[in-house]
Amino acid sequence: MIPQGVQCYFGEEVNRRRKVESILAAIMKNWGFDEIILPFFDYVESFSYGLGSELGDKAYRFLDKDGSLLALRPDLTTLVGKTVATRMRGQPLPIQLFYSGEVFRQERAGAGKQKESYQIGLELMGVGEPHADIEILLVAIDCLLHLGVKEFKIALGHVGFFNGIVQQLNLSEEKAGALRDAIDHKDTAWLKSQVEDLQLSDDKKRFLIDVPNLAGGREILELALGIVENPRSRQALLDLRKTAEVLNALGLSDFLTFDLAEVRGLDYYTGIVFKIYGHSLGFEMGGGGRYDGLLGRFGWDLPAVGFSFTLDRILPLLADVTGLQVPLHEAEPHEIATSSGDLTGFFRQAWELRQQGLRVRLGGV
Repeated sequence: MIPQGVQCYFGEEVNRRRKVESILAAIMKNWGFDEIILPFFDYVESFSYGLGSELGDKAYRFLDKDGSLLALRPDLTTLVGKTVATRMRGQPLPIQLFYSGEVFRQERAGAGKQKESYQIGLELMGVGEPHADIEILLVAIDCLLHLGVKEFKIALGHVGFFNGIVQQLNLSEEKAGALRDAIDHKDTAWLKSQVEDLQLSDDKKRFLIDVPNLAGGREILELALGIVENPRSRQALLDLRKTAEVLNALGLSDFLTFDLAEVRGLDYYTGIVFKIYGHSLGFEMGGGGRYDGLLGRFGWDLPAVGFSFTLDRILPLLADVTGLQVPLHEAEPHEIATSSGDLTGFFRQAWELRQQGLRVRLGGV
């Protein structure tokens, strides 16, 4: 007997997992990311900095012999951010790292949740421009296509959209939190009761009530751009539209959808947020986003964006891995410099090189 929510693998299942992990790691290397190996535990306050109370409270905590309060890692992004901010200062930017390993959370097992799960992901630090957001989306798509997963959707949102609305309405922190919860739970009844007191036109009231349902294709972005006026929300929508244009030019738009009601998550998200859903799965198999404020909490204020897959949720989508090949990679990547004036051409060049199996590393001008 083992505790509920933890896992043990043996025999062919071990080979299957290691094969998939090797493929994902090779693809991340071929996009110019270097591997980092992270500790299994750290001081509990390190995770509280990044995760906030919602996920921080799920950490398994224990006392060291010196009286320090420690925690098994409930998240790997926080550890990457802390390591870069405290031990990698002075390295050339951007810093691009990938990782893999178990995370531990006190979850009620079931419905896709485990107390122990295996993640593999990457973080790109030192680039605040939207092209870094697009890059990590392309890496995620590249990973899944190499595994033969062709029926998936990336539900993309942007926290700036919701935060711009809150800022414009001048809501208290408590009221903003209640509004976020109502949108997250699609509680339109609560929204209807609350917007009546707001100084808004009838069209904007109807729009706010309908925010929980703002999910779908690019038409959702155009609808929102026709209503919202505050600069923060509009910039978020324009960034999402630019992302859609690039992926459409690469023939990848079928994998992308939008969810403007994506308003919850780890406290560190500051820009794009996304979840990746596979066909027949009732829960996401990966996700990520931009978290520009996290590294500053550890002493080096760098913009950052990243994502991770949960390996346990990808494997059910793979009928057979024996025919899959671990991609090779060259010693030196093809360096490609970006220009904000031609993102589409820049990413087309990078994507074509990757489809030829070549290694690339994207940089700025």
